[in-house]
Amino acid sequence: MSVLRPTFLSRGSAGRHQRAGMAFAVPAALVFLVVLAYPVFESFRTSLYNIDLLTGEASFAGFGNYTDLLADSTLRQTVGNTALWTVGSLAGQLALGLAAALLIDSDWRGMRWIRQLLLIPYVVPVIATALIWQWMLDGQYGVLGHALQSAGAVPEGSTPLGLEGSSLWTVIVVNVWRGFPFAMLVYWARMQSIDREQYEAAQVDGAGAWREFRHITLPNLRSATIALLALRGIWTLMYFELVWLLSRGGPAGSSEVLSTYIYKLVMGEFRVGYAAAVATSAGLLLAAVGTIGWLTYRTSTRRRAHA
Repeated sequence: MSVLRPTFLSRGSAGRHQRAGMAFAVPAALVFLVVLAYPVFESFRTSLYNIDLLTGEASFAGFGNYTDLLADSTLRQTVGNTALWTVGSLAGQLALGLAAALLIDSDWRGMRWIRQLLLIPYVVPVIATALIWQWMLDGQYGVLGHALQSAGAVPEGSTPLGLEGSSLWTVIVVNVWRGFPFAMLVYWARMQSIDREQYEAAQVDGAGAWREFRHITLPNLRSATIALLALRGIWTLMYFELVWLLSRGGPAGSSEVLSTYIYKLVMGEFRVGYAAAVATSAGLLLAAVGTIGWLTYRTSTRRRAHA
């Protein structure tokens, strides 16, 4: 009995702490749900109407705006561009961020200055970033534009931002350059918490740098990678400013993504109801993908736990 009593007390104390934590979290969760639910509801309600911005009149359209989505060839191209934009940006940012984190995790001389330099892309305002890259990629006087023309990558006097085959990829490269410092900081912070005894034990066993990275560093960065995929994925999916400032979705919609397409529908064509239908459908698709991803992650985690 004397042995079981402390265990029983510790479980009861843990349960009380858990209930107290839930009690403190519930109000914040309710506020979050209300703040999140109202815009979603309002977007769905707006999508059921055809709204005239000039007169303010709204006529009920039912699900007519949603049926129009199926016949919108521009939307299909935009969805494909958005998928490529999101996946390409995430892959580039995480890969470059991991490489930079491995670099700044070393103790080389002058590493403090290198860390500060690598943070510059993330702290520069987005409008300054867009203007600088547009200047460097200009077909007449841009440094990178001239180099690409000399290498035969783009025609003489043109810029990769003005070509249908390279516009989206160019915007992705710029976004990777601007966003990788965030991934670098997250990875580096996680690396600082890895138990150094794991590396010492691996070195005693004769493991090289590659085996240490593969069997120690990468497994410990799993949680950081999942967090980055969630945070940066949502952010990148609906990112507007950089794409609009660099290419405005052109030329001929080759770099059009959902955020710029919705903006054009509202501010250019004044199709508020249809734009709300596009936004609502995109939100539902994102929620479905996120749910499937979460369920897949939970299933794989449970299998590893039982293995």
